[in-house]
Amino acid sequence: MSTDYDQQRRRLHKCFSQDGLVGADDQTRITLFIQSLKAINSGILAKLEFQPLDWAPWKFLHTQYYRELEMATLMGRATSWSTNPVVYLEASNLNLGLWNRTQAWDYLQAPLAADERFYRYLAMSHALLSVVRLIPLLPPSMPLDTPFLQALHDVEEENGRQIQLQIRLLKELDMGMDRKQREALVEEERERVEASYLELLASLCPEQAEQG
Repeated sequence: MSTDYDQQRRRLHKCFSQDGLVGADDQTRITLFIQSLKAINSGILAKLEFQPLDWAPWKFLHTQYYRELEMATLMGRATSWSTNPVVYLEASNLNLGLWNRTQAWDYLQAPLAADERFYRYLAMSHALLSVVRLIPLLPPSMPLDTPFLQALHDVEEENGRQIQLQIRLLKELDMGMDRKQREALVEEERERVEASYLELLASLCPEQAEQG
């Protein structure tokens, strides 16, 4: 990822090393962002449940649909929710930016066909699973022995399993595009998700961010 990501990683290492935990405000920010990712993907996947697809991709997307719902519920259950209304307002604005950047609304408004638009969705879905990785940003010495961190770890492990199948689809389905076009779409969708992810990272530990 970019230099901005490295800077945020160093800042969060310092912040969480000092506190020794992820507080309720940051848990809430993280969970609402992850749930927004899952809502985008599961909302689109729900439509695909009833559309004509070849068996192999349908089976994979069907499985992913239920796993996305499960992971969103798991995070919600494990989170110590903030009592600060400002946190929810900021999270709503961040998540709205994610929806707008990824143009997720477009995939919910009309059926998907076997064309470039469907491939773009797969590229976006891959980015939603692969870009957001918070466990590596925590200090290596920080134990994952809280419900929140255990759930976050489980979500990221599940994302890793889904990513492998997603990569297979991205490689095998060309949708009438050459390799260069497909790679460009994948990179474009990754950059969109990364932009929102960096905003999430900047919102964590705000006191540390103000101190530089």
